[in-house]
Amino acid sequence: MIKLIATDMDGTFLDSHKQFDKEFIDVFYQMKEKDIKFVVASGNQYYRLYQRFLPLSEHMYFVAENGSYIAKGTTELYCNIISKEDVERIKEILSKEDRIFMVLCGRKGAYILKEHFEYRFEIKKYYCAYTFIDSFDDIDDDIMKIAIYDKEHHINIVLDDIKDQLPKDVKVVTSGNEWMDIQNNDIHKGIGIQFLQMLYDIAPEECMAFGDQMNDYEMLQQVKYGYAMSNAVEPIKHVAYDVIGSNDEQSVISKIKEVIEGD
Repeated sequence: MIKLIATDMDGTFLDSHKQFDKEFIDVFYQMKEKDIKFVVASGNQYYRLYQRFLPLSEHMYFVAENGSYIAKGTTELYCNIISKEDVERIKEILSKEDRIFMVLCGRKGAYILKEHFEYRFEIKKYYCAYTFIDSFDDIDDDIMKIAIYDKEHHINIVLDDIKDQLPKDVKVVTSGNEWMDIQNNDIHKGIGIQFLQMLYDIAPEECMAFGDQMNDYEMLQQVKYGYAMSNAVEPIKHVAYDVIGSNDEQSVISKIKEVIEGD
């Protein structure tokens, strides 16, 4: 019996227009009746995810910032912080890259330099609690993640430039061609799912998850029923239990309906 269902957002649960079928509202209440925990697992900011699913959010679980922040509704369950020394080193390295800008993601919100205000509409896609500031030195917050946006849309080139310079305690995960995230080595979505499995005594065999990009890799490994979208990158398809339709076909909702209807 399935007790936990987790899904990535962009390229998985959301279609190409960043939308999902409103049929999900009925599906969600059916999951709730069957005591199935629904988990939104994303590299996006917790506040953005919570806002996206109102008024259902208080009854959901969130594995946000690729696993750095876990919450049930508005209740924080877990938070993983990058050391101040590593944050300073990363900022120094990235300051030499003209083609990118940084988003420092903290407990209280996200922070972007005012000089990048022209990208506010890109920021709004993933963040709702954010501040444009004069200097990163003005931040009074714990930093969980540093997101990097490549203005030229070839994020792997930036990754090749910086990967050998980064502190040993952090890692980089790319998401599409524009974004990459820097977090502590021991953090990924799979850790978030494992945390919830241990908290509620749920076995991997009682879980399913959906993803499309490399930041979903460990999450699909942490459950028995890990599904890759047809639009997923090849390594995700290889690690998946099965490959389903695309995000534009609302395939996640279709598969969840199969489960709750007992198929």
